Amino acid sequence: MLVAMSFALLAAIHLAATGFMVGLMWTIHVVHYPLFALVNEPYRPFQEAHMARISRLLVVPWGVEVVSAVVLVLAAPAGSDRLTALVGLALVGAVLAITAFGAAPLHGRLVERFDGDLHRRLLRVDLARTLLWTARLAPALALVVSSA
Repeated sequence: MLVAMSFALLAAIHLAATGFMVGLMWTIHVVHYPLFALVNEPYRPFQEAHMARISRLLVVPWGVEVVSAVVLVLAAPAGSDRLTALVGLALVGAVLAITAFGAAPLHGRLVERFDGDLHRRLLRVDLARTLLWTARLAPALALVVSSA
């Protein structure tokens, strides 16, 4: 009983962190990133401030999301819950890969100066990342429902 309750609590915490990140990512994608094109020179202080501020906002919920995704795989009972947790973890891996190899390098290049082509690439990369993050809600919600 205690293990089931702790799994349910972990699944709920994971869903909350994932939900927060999905909302944040859609806000960034729809509102914040498009505004990059409207920033006048000097562009560097804006981009550096964006990266510092957004990092402070997402580090804790994203950390909770990633750690809880790993623990859910380890703690899930065999069967459909474990498979659901593995799907969620695979999506976490995809988001991390797109961030590390797509979004982060583009931000690094945009620090130097605004470049319309780089900005359009960032918007495309970020759309893929945001859609994958949104897809993460399905396994996160499924684990909460199955553990209730």
